[in-house]
Amino acid sequence: MATTLNWNTLSNRLYLSMLYLLLATWAIPAFAQQPDSTLSLTFSHSLAISSPSAISVDRNGSVYLLDQKRNLLMVDSLGKPVNIFSPPSRGRITAIEAWNPMKVFLFYEDRQEFMLLDRFMRPIASTRLSDLGFMGNVRAATLTSDDSFWLFNESDFTLSKIDLRYQKPIVETPLDLILDKARFDVRFLREYQNMVYLLDYNSGIYVFDNLGNYKKKLPFTGLSYIGFKGNELYFVKDNQLHFFDLYKLQDRAIPLPADKPYLSALVSSGMVYLFKKDSADVYRLSR
Repeated sequence: MATTLNWNTLSNRLYLSMLYLLLATWAIPAFAQQPDSTLSLTFSHSLAISSPSAISVDRNGSVYLLDQKRNLLMVDSLGKPVNIFSPPSRGRITAIEAWNPMKVFLFYEDRQEFMLLDRFMRPIASTRLSDLGFMGNVRAATLTSDDSFWLFNESDFTLSKIDLRYQKPIVETPLDLILDKARFDVRFLREYQNMVYLLDYNSGIYVFDNLGNYKKKLPFTGLSYIGFKGNELYFVKDNQLHFFDLYKLQDRAIPLPADKPYLSALVSSGMVYLFKKDSADVYRLSR
């Protein structure tokens, strides 16, 4: 009798384990990758930089990056610097969001401060989170389409949206059941096409709607930066430049030079900026 009970218990456990494994497999979408032979890259020139992840591109095709002295450069569609912002104090800019060139967003993680620049790269506003009574340490932040801010607070593990008119969060989403507290490494936050993308280096890209409701996870790991163009998300991984269609769930890739340890990319008006640790190589993109 005891033998029968033990065998039944073991069978039930094996059945449940297989069921959980099957459900987990279904939860991870399978993306077919296709090499894109219709695009080619032609090297143009290089730029010295200080960060391969504090980068951005605006809707007009201008690129924003940090030079070796941590000055913010705006680079035109031909890949030439045309404007510069020299921060009055040498805090560390860890995030740039320049999609709206009239309000270029900067985030200083070490100072827990936001700054907005106008199209001439002149400061128009700055806010310290402590002035808002915000508690904790914000690891990633970005500007929203309605001039609010999305924040990832690693102290209480929340995704929050702050409206400066009310000087408090208007959306708060707990992430305890979504992110792995033991191994999380959030690198990037961005709102795009009414969705919010939170990039965790170890786990992938978590997708939320514009009310902070969790929708899904894209299992692209080992990334420090992602960009968007049209309906595609793009990133550098395994020596390839990937373009992932957000709606068709299809991935196409362009091989990159084997001897170049590229970490991230920006795609802009027929140009591709490929970033290494301390330099950016500018390529012309053609069909």
